[in-house]
Amino acid sequence: MKKFIIKAVQIKVYILSALLLRVLFRIKREGNIKIKNKKYIIASNHPSRIDPFLILVALPLNVFLKLVPIRFVTSQDYLNHWYQRIFLLPLGCISTKPKNNKKSLEILREKLMKGETIFIFPKGELEKRDLSVNPKVGAVYLERKEKKSRIIPVKSCVSNKISLANILKRNIEVKIRFKKIFKHKDPREDLQILANNLMEYIENGE
Repeated sequence: MKKFIIKAVQIKVYILSALLLRVLFRIKREGNIKIKNKKYIIASNHPSRIDPFLILVALPLNVFLKLVPIRFVTSQDYLNHWYQRIFLLPLGCISTKPKNNKKSLEILREKLMKGETIFIFPKGELEKRDLSVNPKVGAVYLERKEKKSRIIPVKSCVSNKISLANILKRNIEVKIRFKKIFKHKDPREDLQILANNLMEYIENGE
């Protein structure tokens, strides 16, 4: 889908939903974000299905406008049905499935090179209690391939299970912490080690 269409859709959705979602989920933003003339990869933990919406509406409008269009790495399972595709594709979702003989990371790299922001959950799935999942290397691979890229680490904390009942009872509070934007300095280090370090920083680092 065309870049300008996704950008227009994302801006419209932000304007229409940001205030409502901030109030409903009692979103609290922590950390300052200073966007410069770089290319960005947002990397976050994944406690709930609506994390992308909660994280993006937590951004100040001026920062959001500098980052759009934003591409979301999305499991093909969510794009198999037409009624999901017509909703997700205009929002910037890109399948993990290869397309035109190109792997998803190659497609994402092309988008990043064109100045589009890439949004990745390094662990690739919702967080589950007592389940340890090694993070995938996608975020650090893209960072390494694009010299002008930077990683925006984000930690999302949800105080309670997201359900209609809890929303109505005002039992949910979401804290979105934007950590220091950075780029790994040692290009020789193993990608899996870098991915592990990135996830550790997202979840536990200061």
